Amino acid sequence: MKVGKRKTDTFALIQEEAGIHVGISASLPLAGRHAAQIMQEQYTRWLEKGRFNAWGQYKRDYFTVAVGGGNTVKAQYRALLEVHTFSVDWLTRVRFFFLEESAGDPAWESAEQSLIMNFIVPLTRKLCKRRGRRNIARTLGLPNAADENDIIDAAVFRLVNPINMAPVSQALDSGNRRKALQQARLEAQRYGDDIRSKLGESMSFHCIVSGIGKEGTLGAFSPYVKELSLLQPDALILKEDSGALRIALNRGVLTNAERVSLIVAGTHKLKALGRFEMEEAADFEQTVMETPLRMLRVNRDIAEKVYIFADEQALNFDETVFEYSERGQAVQIKAETRPGDEDNGVHILLLHGFMGLFSFANLLIRLPSAWTVSALHRGSRAKFLENDEIFPHYALALRKAILSNWRRGRPVPIAGHSIAGVISDHLLLSVLNSYDAEIPAYEDLGKENKQLIDALRASGIIHLATWSPCDGPNTGANVKSLVDHLRRNTELDYGGLDRTYDLDRSGRLSPTYTEELAESASNMAALDKFLKRRISRPLINGMTVGLRSLLNNQTVQQRMLNSEMPYVLRLVGGRLLKTASLYGLAKEVNAALHDPVEYQNRHLKALDVLLAYDIPFLAIVHEDDFLVSARRHSEEHRYLVKARMAREGVSREADLQIPARLVILKREQNELAADPLNPHLLVMSTSPEGNSMARQITAAMTRFVNENVSRAIKAKSIKHLPSISLWQRKQKRPKRRKVA
Repeated sequence: MKVGKRKTDTFALIQEEAGIHVGISASLPLAGRHAAQIMQEQYTRWLEKGRFNAWGQYKRDYFTVAVGGGNTVKAQYRALLEVHTFSVDWLTRVRFFFLEESAGDPAWESAEQSLIMNFIVPLTRKLCKRRGRRNIARTLGLPNAADENDIIDAAVFRLVNPINMAPVSQALDSGNRRKALQQARLEAQRYGDDIRSKLGESMSFHCIVSGIGKEGTLGAFSPYVKELSLLQPDALILKEDSGALRIALNRGVLTNAERVSLIVAGTHKLKALGRFEMEEAADFEQTVMETPLRMLRVNRDIAEKVYIFADEQALNFDETVFEYSERGQAVQIKAETRPGDEDNGVHILLLHGFMGLFSFANLLIRLPSAWTVSALHRGSRAKFLENDEIFPHYALALRKAILSNWRRGRPVPIAGHSIAGVISDHLLLSVLNSYDAEIPAYEDLGKENKQLIDALRASGIIHLATWSPCDGPNTGANVKSLVDHLRRNTELDYGGLDRTYDLDRSGRLSPTYTEELAESASNMAALDKFLKRRISRPLINGMTVGLRSLLNNQTVQQRMLNSEMPYVLRLVGGRLLKTASLYGLAKEVNAALHDPVEYQNRHLKALDVLLAYDIPFLAIVHEDDFLVSARRHSEEHRYLVKARMAREGVSREADLQIPARLVILKREQNELAADPLNPHLLVMSTSPEGNSMARQITAAMTRFVNENVSRAIKAKSIKHLPSISLWQRKQKRPKRRKVA
């Protein structure tokens, strides 16, 4: 039987590289609808075909669902009622079980009561209203005269396989804990035996529906519960610190389910989700104890059965603030921060591109859980500064953030995307007396400058598709390629110019296309002139208000979420709508491009600062980046490596003590997409290919930082870190040989 019409174009699922499926919606109700739709589709496949291959008569007759409690699960109940009341034969074909039930905890919200009150009662009333009370009564084996209460009671009796905690509660209320434990053991045995008799020894449900706690709590299992080590499917007893007793289905039941559907909402859950997705240096079972959700990725077969449905708010992190003084004025810099597991461990600082118009969610999620990860915002002060002051202001804020961590003994790697490369340049040049000054010896630096160099030496600098002024002419060449492709159907090529640099007589880099570089300033002259007019700010701010109004529309948000557009999560996230300023964006673009010859000279000098002070460097760029030249990054890499090898007296890049690395990301599809932004922003996008790229990026970043910190620990620049020791041990393990 197939009732109703399925909606196949409402939501989108992305499968992460670990196997997990993720769907992002603009709100919790929409996340609930997505989860409900996927469950209904699974039910339909089971009904039409799958049940004939099921183990045992019970699983052939009934679609079995084990549910947990919590508000997120209620969102799926509401969605099932709104959309799928009549597309699933609930009374005849579906049976519910429970992941856990508790006695002795007055604050406990029973999963059974939640299911009954939030789903079965309104479901029964809707069925009676649509199909008639007498018809529903006959379906349940009741006489025609049965009233609504009789019908609801019969529906509950038919649909629900309860965990009976009443005898346990009575014993606890009377103060007889010994009897309560005895009753709990009897009920756990009965419940487990009942499930085994219906589903077999594997206790494998068609579907498990649950929420996720902020620490990765799954079902009854919070971190460090010793029963997490029990793998044989069963029902067991958990003794709570409060004195309450809980009966719960264990880890073996959760991992054996045919599907695990998890609904996530709120701002504190993504650390747990990231722990699920990322590879860890620690022992796997240890990570399960720390984050029980990890049990679902013990292997890919299990991970592929996991479906996570998140509201957009779940992709936001807490905001942290640090303050400093600049020219006598107090300045606040905010950051999205994911706390790390290791006290005084690595604290990596991420710098967004232009005004942060994309999401660092992939890095906030996937970088090692031992690390603290902060994505810095720009602040609002730069909007009121002159062109020459904006990037030094950003660099000063970054310097203060680095030093505040380093003085507490924390390694502080930095990673910037796109225009953040200019901020990185100004940070390095800030140790000079002026931009034209000679680079002083380390011993001649002042105390604070030495501290900054020490911090950068210990952890390194990472450039993620960073921009320099020479990329302006290169982008112009790509624009011509795209226009020719669209007009004449020529082959698309985002390779840009044939080269970026020549070597001068001293062996230093110099721009090849100097005239084109100088002319690129003229392209910004009109913008610069406009921004100096009084009308510019109110006019652009009016456009900002209009954009926010459009993006606040829920329909627009959901369409964007499902379109796999780059930086889409940033656009639908409340933070951009509340804080991003098109006027600030225009000021930043103008500041970066207003004097390309001078800024390019500063960029090349920053490379020499890297060399002079032995600062580790990693560059990552996509081979088809439209806005940033992968060829330029390669030429700079060769320059750095050659200089480093000469400095260290080695003949191979692999022998360098201080790394200068380059990672070129390759596209997975054969043909280059016409979308000019995607290659540049793919490193942070949420498309399937973007997730694969994010894996490569985080793996390269993790290795790079851990190697640098390991070297700093050995040199006694920083204290021992357990996470680094674990990582080192993992590197020494022999690789498993594949058996044919």
